[in-house]
Amino acid sequence: GKRGTARAKAGPWWAPGWLVGTWAQGGHEHVQLVSNRTRRKLVLPCLVVFVAVLLAPPPPEKFIDSLFDFDFDPIEEISKVGDTFVTQWKELANLEVPNFSFDAIYYSLMNDSAILTESKRPGLEQWEKGLRKEFPIVIVPGATTTGLEIWRGKPCAKAYFKQRLWGTMSMFSSLAGMESSCWLEHMSMNHTTGLDPEGITVRPAEGLSNVEYFMPGFGIWAQIVESLADVGYDNSDLYVHPYDWRMDASRLQRRDGLLTRMKHTFESSFEVHGKPACVLTHSYGDTLARYFMSWVESPAGGKGGKGWVDKYIHRYVNIGGPVLGVPKVIAAMTSGDTSESIWLPDFKSILSERSVLSKNGRAHWFRSMSSGSLMLPQGGEEVWGSAPHKTLMCIGGKDADKYGEPNAEGCVPFTTTESIDLMYNRSGQETRQMWGADKTTWGQALLEPLPRSPNLKMYCLYGVGVETERAYRLEAKGEDLEISSVEWSDGDGTVPLVSLGYMCSKGKRGWRKNARLNPGLKIAVTSREYRHQPAALSLRGGPRTGDHVNILLNTELIGDIIAIAAGRDLEDRVISDINAVEL
Repeated sequence: GKRGTARAKAGPWWAPGWLVGTWAQGGHEHVQLVSNRTRRKLVLPCLVVFVAVLLAPPPPEKFIDSLFDFDFDPIEEISKVGDTFVTQWKELANLEVPNFSFDAIYYSLMNDSAILTESKRPGLEQWEKGLRKEFPIVIVPGATTTGLEIWRGKPCAKAYFKQRLWGTMSMFSSLAGMESSCWLEHMSMNHTTGLDPEGITVRPAEGLSNVEYFMPGFGIWAQIVESLADVGYDNSDLYVHPYDWRMDASRLQRRDGLLTRMKHTFESSFEVHGKPACVLTHSYGDTLARYFMSWVESPAGGKGGKGWVDKYIHRYVNIGGPVLGVPKVIAAMTSGDTSESIWLPDFKSILSERSVLSKNGRAHWFRSMSSGSLMLPQGGEEVWGSAPHKTLMCIGGKDADKYGEPNAEGCVPFTTTESIDLMYNRSGQETRQMWGADKTTWGQALLEPLPRSPNLKMYCLYGVGVETERAYRLEAKGEDLEISSVEWSDGDGTVPLVSLGYMCSKGKRGWRKNARLNPGLKIAVTSREYRHQPAALSLRGGPRTGDHVNILLNTELIGDIIAIAAGRDLEDRVISDINAVEL
């Protein structure tokens, strides 16, 4: 069911009442600034304002005078511009938030930057407990956290060679400098092949620095890497595999040889260090890594043979992986509405319909990305049709009857299977064929067994206690479908609990009890849940967040990762009702 967010009656002395709220779980009440969903929507707009103010040149006729004008307080000026910008933004978003102060956002950003400096880093704490590095580490990051840069493009992008189209501050430079249609053309894939469009080459940037920060001040893997360094890791035993998150695994192998390069990384690491690796995955990275483990041993794939995984991988860590898929992929593909999508934050409130990321533009972009095919909900109605969410989508509105017979609630119900079929019908035969090409069971948790690997230990680490999209009510207006309301469930804000945790739980179809999917039940599986406890003055949730992306800032999770990499075993900690779920 839907969980609301109650407003607090008290908070920091400087914060207006609307900015402070409470969030209740397990009998405890936590104070926070605004709701989690609204807070995430504010991050990128505020960063854009901050950078725009700093980089904007003065009017030419006043330029010389400005060189000698020192009567300028940047924080005060940024605050004034921010107040104006966010006032306009909240009106677009129809948010009832009077008396907003940009100072609150500024101090919250500063607080986020100091999350791990206010107290001892998890790595230093673990070092003092005697933990030291044990296994070399291979990181497979999540979707959208890898920067993409242009190597070859159309004339409209000739000034941006080797510049980021996605990630870092140069992303905003390219968005501002390019025609919106040019940016969209270079960020989209060929709609027929799912590969590069003619005359365009966009590739993932390489190296650890590419996944540490999405942009200055917005850390992704940075805190984890720094804490790993505290216990002895450096770039000789810390590997990362950035990838083009727009593509599925088969195309990543065909175009970039990603899976072959991953195989070589594990083999060379073993040769150098004499021991198997610990794999750290996040989000879509888990799907790719499990696909890889099937591919690498298959005669039709990497030809490593049975036992390859057991030899080269000793520990596997899944952080917030969408193991059974994500319903919002269907919603985004069907309607183009991406509110807090797995791919990118919701830009709808700050970009016009003529923008590169308008609803139509987003739908066009998403349909070109074959990665979505690996994140569709798996298991059909058995997984996603249980009460109270027996339907994934229900279409109402004046034109709903063209989709079928309305139910007692006045909308046409669609099961998960029917919703996927509707998604393909609206996306076109081209998308259906492209997403369906080269299909295998690799990476599909309910169909593809894990490798037979008695030495491998698997850890499922994920957040809970964040309202997460689970089902949708859409309104039919002519040929358009617009999301009018959302049904919520427990999860991490992006991935529902059943997808995060069921395969790692004690359910009869999960990896602990299903000897077909975990051959001989040889792989030991451990689940660790992290209750979302957002900090009051943090846009990103602070050191106890359970949010899908920001959980990588969670100090307890970072400490657990270090313990795993150091060879320690962890115990189960399950605080949700996932073990009671039966499919």
